[in-house]
Amino acid sequence: MDITANSGSQWHPKYIDPATDFGFKRIFKDEEITRGFLNDLLQKDDPKVHIKSVKITDGESDETSKDLRRVVYDVHCVTDTDEEFVIEMQNDSQDFFAERIVFYLARAASRQQSKGYLEYFDADNKKKKKNWDYHLKNIYGVFFMNFKDKNPKHAQPLSHFAFMEKTKHYVDTDVVQYWKIQMPFYREMKESDCKDSVDKWIFNLSNMSTMETNLAFTDEQPLFMRLQQLATYSALTPQQQLQYDDSFHNFMCYHGQLNTKLREGEEIGFLKGEKKGIEKGIQKGRTEQLVESIKNLISSGFDFDKAVEVLKIPADQIMELRRLVFES
Repeated sequence: MDITANSGSQWHPKYIDPATDFGFKRIFKDEEITRGFLNDLLQKDDPKVHIKSVKITDGESDETSKDLRRVVYDVHCVTDTDEEFVIEMQNDSQDFFAERIVFYLARAASRQQSKGYLEYFDADNKKKKKNWDYHLKNIYGVFFMNFKDKNPKHAQPLSHFAFMEKTKHYVDTDVVQYWKIQMPFYREMKESDCKDSVDKWIFNLSNMSTMETNLAFTDEQPLFMRLQQLATYSALTPQQQLQYDDSFHNFMCYHGQLNTKLREGEEIGFLKGEKKGIEKGIQKGRTEQLVESIKNLISSGFDFDKAVEVLKIPADQIMELRRLVFES
């Protein structure tokens, strides 16, 4: 791997990791990069859509869990037409992930009501106001998943969601939409597997932390050169390098703790299983010994009922032992 040294003794890959807090925000707080990525994402479904500009807002997640803040990062932005985007990186799977997405976007929708009026553009492209009547501006969520969905039915690199009628499959309203991006799938791809500009964006973002040379497709998409410049570790100022090192350390510590918990859980499960297996083996051995003792007594002239009486076998075991004796 091609690595780059900073002024200290630490060594680093060529590019920062977008799965870290610093890396994710350095990339997606760049308005030019974010605008280009979102345009390609939206135009995948509707080529007529075009975002002229985006403004990054200070809409950081207010999650209260310290562990969750270490594994979830987000950037909020609004477009020139006041549409809102929530771009999020999630590093670890969680129960009710889809429900959290719905809650998160619904909360963004509810904030529009607090204004008490609606701002819109008239035919002359002049911004005007009218009383709010549930006319929501579009709210989009883009969720980078640094893991694969646990449900194998959801195993696809990129998926797009909206409110859809279930039988005829038409969209009832597209005012709230979101995308799930499963980054591990893009790490398994080759450059030739990328079908469109969105695939190329996500391929670079998913793989840049291990890339050794230039990012892929820089000859096709000029913005990838800007992305490359932003993500190059040696291009960071010394202060930014320290900030990234700290962010990367937190990222690795979290995953180290997570792996330790998983390993401990596996060991406990193994020990419990081993103990259960031993107990089961002992019980099986006792049962086999009782069957042989009953058979020996029967061979000596005892009937089954007398044999179990002599051996003082508990009543709850007699039926099973009878079956085993006469089957053998």
